[in-house]
Amino acid sequence: MYTTEILEDNHKNIMRMTAVVKKMCIGVMEGQEVVIDDFNAFCDFASLYGDQYHHMKEENFLFPEMIAKLKGHAEMMIEKGMLVDHNLGRAHIMSLRNALSDYQKDSSTYNKLLILTQAMGYVDVLESHILKENNVLFPYANQNLPEASQTMLDDMTKGFEKRMSNQGTIKKYLDILEKLENKYQ
Repeated sequence: MYTTEILEDNHKNIMRMTAVVKKMCIGVMEGQEVVIDDFNAFCDFASLYGDQYHHMKEENFLFPEMIAKLKGHAEMMIEKGMLVDHNLGRAHIMSLRNALSDYQKDSSTYNKLLILTQAMGYVDVLESHILKENNVLFPYANQNLPEASQTMLDDMTKGFEKRMSNQGTIKKYLDILEKLENKYQ
């Protein structure tokens, strides 16, 4: 299904960013300065690419259709797993933004620790979340959603992708990703 293929492609980019964040955090642990702008760029990527662009497609398109058509296991996986993970990721990003703000006021070791804790908390949640979606949820959707549902989801996803591409949204956040990847090789 085109929808899950696009979502998995998005996951590849999110995993690229989690690899960058690990390098950023290790650098800080090894004595490098906390580069506030880079951590803020990561937060923007997570909030706008990861959440408003990627999770929006899951939460507004795929998940409701799976719950409506497949009920039972799909509903449990989504409500007790996927949506919980999405909210945990959001909480880590909100806390990371707060930690970055606190660090700008007071560059204490404690505030540095809060930055690393929240950044790596997000990485941990998203990496395990992506494995669950790619290896369990998406194959389940591909195998069990009726053809009409898959066609409808694909049409919705294609329209959304076109709008985001035309607005330059996708390119903007992939450029941020590439810039950070190049900096933290």
